[in-house]
Amino acid sequence: MKNNLVDDFIKKAEGNSKTAFIYKKGRRSIKVSFDEFLNDVFLMNEFLHKNTSGQNILIFSYPYSYLFFVSIFSCCFLGKNIVIIDSFGDRKKTKAMMAQAELSDILTDNFTALLGLLLPGKIKKLNVKNFKDKRKHPGLAEQDFSVSGKNNPSILENPFTTGKNLTKPQTASITTFTSGTTGIPKKITRDLSFLENQIDLILNNAKFSEDDLVYGLLPVYTLLAVFMNHTCLVSPRIDDCNRFNVTMLLVPIKKVQKIKKPLHTVERAFLGGAILYKNETDDILKKLPVSKITYVYGASEGAVIYKTELHRYKKNLFTFDEKSSGINVEIQNPDKNGTGEIVISGKTVIGENNRHNTGDYGRLENGKLIILGRKKYSRGEISFYNYEYDELLRKNNPALKAAFSFYLNGKIHVAYTGRLKKESGIIYHHFSRLPYDQKHQTKLDYAKVIKNLSASSHPGF
Repeated sequence: MKNNLVDDFIKKAEGNSKTAFIYKKGRRSIKVSFDEFLNDVFLMNEFLHKNTSGQNILIFSYPYSYLFFVSIFSCCFLGKNIVIIDSFGDRKKTKAMMAQAELSDILTDNFTALLGLLLPGKIKKLNVKNFKDKRKHPGLAEQDFSVSGKNNPSILENPFTTGKNLTKPQTASITTFTSGTTGIPKKITRDLSFLENQIDLILNNAKFSEDDLVYGLLPVYTLLAVFMNHTCLVSPRIDDCNRFNVTMLLVPIKKVQKIKKPLHTVERAFLGGAILYKNETDDILKKLPVSKITYVYGASEGAVIYKTELHRYKKNLFTFDEKSSGINVEIQNPDKNGTGEIVISGKTVIGENNRHNTGDYGRLENGKLIILGRKKYSRGEISFYNYEYDELLRKNNPALKAAFSFYLNGKIHVAYTGRLKKESGIIYHHFSRLPYDQKHQTKLDYAKVIKNLSASSHPGF
C-alpha cells in the first residue's frame, strides 16, 4: 500500500500559513492555519499514544468540531482504525453501529459526553486546555476531550517532535456507516490508499478552485477537502455559509432544503444523498441562486457513480448524464425494457473484488443512467418503490407532503403524509409524519415505515 497520503499532507502543511479551518467559538471566529493544525495533530498524537489502549478508536462528534478533525487526523497519522458515529437520533441504530466495531477506546467532545449512557463502561473526562502550543494558538485551548478509562495524562513539555516521530500510518483506516434506511446501518471501511483514490475521484468531479472556502457536513468529505489543501468551515449550521462567504458546498441534499435564506456566496455545490423530485429541484435552485450545482448519484460504497448539472436534471428527472471516470456501471438481470439492478465496480468501490450491488434499479440509455427505484426486503419478500410513479403522485396531488410507493405481494402500496386522491386497486397507508433517516436526514426511512406497517397489521401485510 502507498503511504504517501499522510507524508504528502505533512510536507504541504509544514510552514503553510494558509487557513485550514474556520470555526466559531462563542461570538468569535477562529482561524487555524495548516501549520497550526499540523502542530495540533502532533500534540494529539502524543496524547492518544499515551492514553489509548488499542487499535480501534470510536469517535463521537455531533456537531462536528475542530477537535473532532484534529483527532481523526491524529488517528490517521498513528495508524489507528477510526470508527466515526455521527448519528444519535435512533438509539437502536447507534447501538447496532457500535456492535459492528471491536472498540478499544472511545473519544467524545463536550457536546457528546452525555452519550456515555450508550457506551460500554464509564467514560472519564479529561481536560485538554493544557494542549496550547508555545504560540498560544487558540485551536485547542479551553476545550474538553474525553478518553475512555484513562485519568489525568501527563503531557510532554515538547510534544511536537515526539508527536511527529509517532507518525506511522501503515494500518490506518476510517469506518463510517450508511444511514440505514434499509434496516441496520452498514459499516463502510476505507484504508488510506482507498481514501487517496477517493480524493482523486472527488478532485476530478467537484471542480474545486484553489481559493475555495469549503463547507461539508459529511466528515469524509471534509477530510478530503483538507487533505487537498482547501480551507474548511466547521459549523453545524449551513446558514453560516453566508456569514463566512463560503464558495463551495459538499453537503447532503436535505441540508440544502433546510436553508432559511438563499446562499448568495456559494459558487459551486456538490450535492447527493437522495433522489430529487421536481418540486425539490426547484426549491434547491432558489436556495443556491448563483451556484453551478453538480448533482451526484452515488453510494457510500462507491462515492460518485454518475453526475449531472441540476438544470439538466430538472428537464429530465431521475436521469444522470455523465459517468465518473474509473467507475464501471452495468445493469444486472435486465428485463425486456433494459431495467435491472445497478451494479458498480472500480478501484474506488468498496466491496468484494471492488464490486457492489447498489440495490437501486435503473436502465442505461445512450450512456445516461436513469434511476427508476429501489429494491427493499420485508419479511423475506421483495418490495420495490418507483420514483416515476411517486413523481406522478406529487404532480396530481398538491396537498401531498411526502409519499413513496412500493410493491408487496403483487399489490401497489402508497405510504404518505398529507392528502391525496385515492385510486382503486392501490392500498394506502396514511402517516401523520413519515420518518427520515436519522443520520443525514436526506431520504425517507423506508425500512422503518414497512416495519411499522408490518407490526400494526395494516392491509396487505
